[in-house]
Amino acid sequence: MRVTFTQSSNEGVFRGWILLRIEANDICTQIWTSSVFDPYKELYIWLGQIRDSQLPAKMIIDEEGHQVELIAEYLSDLLVQFRIEPWLCGNDTTTRLKITTERCELIEAFHDGVIKFLKDEYQPSQWSYIDDLSNTNWGSLLKPSNISGENWRTRLAMYWGGRGRVPETGRETVWKQLTLEQQWLVILHDVLLWTTQLTANGQMTEAYALVSLYKNLPIDLALGEFDPSWYEKRRIELNKKYGLRENLIVRRTSNNRSASAKARLKTLKLGQLVDGTICRIRSYGVFVDIGGYYVLLHINAISQQPVEHLEKVFQVGDWVRAMIVWIDVEKGRVSLSTSDLETEPGDMLTHPLLVYEKAEEMAARYYQNVLSRMENE
Repeated sequence: MRVTFTQSSNEGVFRGWILLRIEANDICTQIWTSSVFDPYKELYIWLGQIRDSQLPAKMIIDEEGHQVELIAEYLSDLLVQFRIEPWLCGNDTTTRLKITTERCELIEAFHDGVIKFLKDEYQPSQWSYIDDLSNTNWGSLLKPSNISGENWRTRLAMYWGGRGRVPETGRETVWKQLTLEQQWLVILHDVLLWTTQLTANGQMTEAYALVSLYKNLPIDLALGEFDPSWYEKRRIELNKKYGLRENLIVRRTSNNRSASAKARLKTLKLGQLVDGTICRIRSYGVFVDIGGYYVLLHINAISQQPVEHLEKVFQVGDWVRAMIVWIDVEKGRVSLSTSDLETEPGDMLTHPLLVYEKAEEMAARYYQNVLSRMENE
């Protein structure tokens, strides 16, 4: 089995993307991974699950584009079934790859692929200034876990629970299972990222204040002289003095945007018109922020006529009105359409405001057509 990673040299649409190629016997498959996969923390967690026999182990390698899921299931103490299946790809139900392999072979194939990638062609400049794949100790994956079956779960909690997709193993559940020292180490991790953000924004005084407070935290923890109440008090004083807001750190706890996103999802319905803002443009479509929830408007759903250059239709920050045409509540996926709101093919490309003006009328017509099809069935 052979796994290879190739970094895209395209400075435009595929900036920061990596092509994952998996070869096994006579079977081969290739997948573009997006920046969502960055910086491979979830790959580390997934391989750790396989190493510790916490199966089945599942990982969505790309939420944005090709949308596939890597799945490893238990067959015996030595063997696993490894397969790649589409994830929320509409009518595409084709399994990309399905093999039986040894657990150690699967882990080593991915490990060797990552190490070769870092050595031969990894270009940190293609990523942000804090995303460095070489800062992850990939070699430790090949070592037995010190506490069988526990390390991957602790790592999952410390890395924000796999972006909150799996609540039962996500940080909102596992956080309380961490020791007090582990929780504060995660807080220190957050502060490091926060300090980087402040420095990048030119807020040097605030950055130095944070460093001054937290620089002795690892020493206090190592010596067993950690006083959480003192740090908590100083943290509140420092935030008040410099006007710092800790919600600037990307957090994924039960009280964060993950919970608000889930609440937002429950308000959405098929055929519903939504207003939003274009937040990302990809080769296959645009992502729209509809009140804190990010949904996809696929390139094929923009107009009834082909769209060749997305940048000529939308720009980041543009307002858009679209209709919800597909929802998977269980997995939290929503797809939009503006093509179904066109009175004439191509209106979105030439007269988008006209499409928005007549959106209510066309949405009502769409809904009636859906009802008619359901009655006929």
